[in-house]
Amino acid sequence: MPPQFKFQPNFMRLTPERARYWAPSVVGFTGTLGVAALLFTETVPRVRHDILSNIPILGNYWSQANK
Repeated sequence: MPPQFKFQPNFMRLTPERARYWAPSVVGFTGTLGVAALLFTETVPRVRHDILSNIPILGNYWSQANK
């Protein structure tokens, strides 16, 4: 009996199996870049007031810095 091949769905050669393999790395890098972006924009008053001061536990640091 000859081997049977099944079509594997993909998006630009990224299959669900490969996406599952790369997902933890992508999430880690995205989280790291997000935190870095917030820390680099810490000096912008709008970011400090609207985003950083609303972080639970750590937000008090930036809410006191606004005064």
